[in-house]
Amino acid sequence: MENKNNTPAVQDTAKHTNPIKRFFSVLNGKRQKIALSVMTAISFAMVNTIYAFAEGEDGGATGVNAGDEAFFSVLGFFCTWIGRIGLVIAFVGGIMFGFSIKNDDADSKQRGLTALASGFIVFALTRSMNLFFPGVDIPLF
Repeated sequence: MENKNNTPAVQDTAKHTNPIKRFFSVLNGKRQKIALSVMTAISFAMVNTIYAFAEGEDGGATGVNAGDEAFFSVLGFFCTWIGRIGLVIAFVGGIMFGFSIKNDDADSKQRGLTALASGFIVFALTRSMNLFFPGVDIPLF
């Protein structure tokens, strides 16, 4: 009777073990504790962040300087006009929906309501830029 455990396929699988298990199997108990504590410290250092606050030009800790103000003004300009375009799209979608009621066509009603909703979504997103960039001053219209 032949021993099936000594086949070449079984012998090759023994060589391909997990490298982490192989690393820990080489170390004894004390070295395992040291390696575990070092890897835990490295993991915590990678996960935790350190906040650095820049000092503003006026000497305070506001963090708003001339570059930030220029960026916020450009962002406010674009958000204002994109929001206005969203309102125009919502208006056009409302008109499309209004005219589609006359035809009793489900497809044109859907397109009108989709355009209406998408225009209001674009407008709402541009109005919510103050949540993401608190320094942006976006006028309503």
